[in-house]
Amino acid sequence: MPTARRVLITGCSRGIGHHSAIALARAGWTVVATLRSEDGQAALEAAGVQVVYADVVDRVQVERVVAQVVDQHGGLDALVANAGVGLFGCFEDLHPDQVRAVMEVNFFGALHCARACLPHLRASRGRLVAISSVAGRRSAPGSSLYNASKFALEGWAEGLRFELAPFGVPVVLVQPGPTETGFPTAKGTGKQVGRGPYARITSRIEELQAEAFEHPEPVDTVVAAVRRALEDPNPPFRIATGRGTRAQILAHRILPWRAWEALVRRKLALPKE
Repeated sequence: MPTARRVLITGCSRGIGHHSAIALARAGWTVVATLRSEDGQAALEAAGVQVVYADVVDRVQVERVVAQVVDQHGGLDALVANAGVGLFGCFEDLHPDQVRAVMEVNFFGALHCARACLPHLRASRGRLVAISSVAGRRSAPGSSLYNASKFALEGWAEGLRFELAPFGVPVVLVQPGPTETGFPTAKGTGKQVGRGPYARITSRIEELQAEAFEHPEPVDTVVAAVRRALEDPNPPFRIATGRGTRAQILAHRILPWRAWEALVRRKLALPKE
């Protein structure tokens, strides 16, 4: 890679993308950050980050931005596919438009960016980093569609890692747990949440989510994971961050399904049948 390594990071108005862009710019990277609005732009530019406007759902727009970045900087060494949205609510409480939107941003948006960037990453033997979540390894009521978007991202990335291995392009997933990014207040909410047959379980889920975010992991912890994913000579496929995240993933993987189901039911105070 050249001395000033070139990275494109999506979804940088706040949170993980915003802080990662600033940290990498300060570490000497040439950073191009995508935004959909002016939120966060001043702080990014003050840190030396180049800001471009792009909506990852718009494939043509993404292709145009990537071509612009490559033309301006002579290539690309890394993509951090960070842009994402949250969605809270039991499935029947979600409007079909909300369902489609979360998949469009969290899954298809990452694919649009990867497709546009991969020829350049193969040329530079760079790497592709995608921001997943603990929600990509275990599902939970009230988050089934968000889980689905991250499960899809994980399955795609796992196959892609094998496909890109012969070209020397590592694929890395960063899997944060509850993080200090403002996610609980920024996520979307199902249009019917709070009323109807799922009102009781929704109330309990909201209590548990509030507890989980009482002591969130500092965003710098996730930024450090992103830097590791980009700078480690031999990065692991998955990097989980946050207290309890690895334990949740491990428990979900090794426990028999009935045992895991019993734990979730007990936490939610659900009847056995």
